[in-house]
Amino acid sequence: MGVSRTMIREALRRLEAEKLVRVEPRRGPEVVRLSRKQVAEIYEIRAILEAMLVRRFTEMASDQDIAQLRTIFEEIIRADENENVYDLVDLMKRFIEHMMRVVDHELISDIHQQLIARISVLRVLSMSMPGRIQSSMGELTDVIEAIERRDANAAAESLTYYVRNAANAALARFDATQTDS
Repeated sequence: MGVSRTMIREALRRLEAEKLVRVEPRRGPEVVRLSRKQVAEIYEIRAILEAMLVRRFTEMASDQDIAQLRTIFEEIIRADENENVYDLVDLMKRFIEHMMRVVDHELISDIHQQLIARISVLRVLSMSMPGRIQSSMGELTDVIEAIERRDANAAAESLTYYVRNAANAALARFDATQTDS
């Protein structure tokens, strides 16, 4: 494959640090399966962090920062029209990362970064629920419009609503996959 053992070991160490892989002595790496409780907790923490983030972004972002966020949001809409879930996940990550850069809050960023790999996996799970992508577009529209009005409380409430609905969809999908196995 043209990949060195060192590179593979380093990739496995990173996945282990992100708690996506567990390396057992004499057994090797194993993909970690999240429990329903862990999925719910990740979304709970995500809602708190991202609400705080969007509130601060709304209060401190320049007009140019908000325009850049709107541009990312328009890319999200185009990816939705193309029904490309993986592009959507990447763009949703960029949407949050843009706000992170502007807010420049180290602790929010550090905690969110620790969760990002699991959040991305759960986004795919959530978006695989029929109708979830379309619902999320309306919810994100509410977020961006509140930001553009400079209404920090409405932006935080809208983002919390969006994350809670994503959590409900991910948990429903999680439950469905558990009964299928």
